[in-house]
Amino acid sequence: MEKQTLEQLAAACKAVEKDLAARVTTLAAKSTAGQLSEDERAEYEHIVRLNDLLSLLKLQAEEYWAPRIAS
Repeated sequence: MEKQTLEQLAAACKAVEKDLAARVTTLAAKSTAGQLSEDERAEYEHIVRLNDLLSLLKLQAEEYWAPRIAS
């Protein structure tokens, strides 16, 4: 059960990354060029925060489950 939970979380993170990859690339390029609208800037910030939260959640889940799976 625990390993399955980690695998499901990893799959969810990859799905989000895949779904957003093209949009993030577009927003990143516009940001670098200083061409983001206010709405795009807000969207980009939300995506970055989502990525940070998912990464943190994944790390915490791995830290929680690693010793339990090993035993």
